[in-house]
Amino acid sequence: MRLYESKSLRDIMANSILTDSILIPQKIAQVEYSNCNSERLETISYINIIIRNINSYCLGLEKDGVKETEYINLLRTEIKSFRKFYKKWKSELL
Repeated sequence: MRLYESKSLRDIMANSILTDSILIPQKIAQVEYSNCNSERLETISYINIIIRNINSYCLGLEKDGVKETEYINLLRTEIKSFRKFYKKWKSELL
């Protein structure tokens, strides 16, 4: 199934979670290899936005009535764990 072609709100949110999840490691690498502080700060801020978006998509899927809530809760748990390490990593960079 091609999520990006679907008109379903659930598919759109699932595709957004997938897309944002793929962006996180790319943005982390961008921060690690950047020599420009302003670019690093901007990218770090963007990662934070991605994390918030994923949490929002989870809430949206839940409110839309997705029955597979165990997967949503698992994703939330992983995002919470990632956010903890992200904050530590961010403080070490700044």
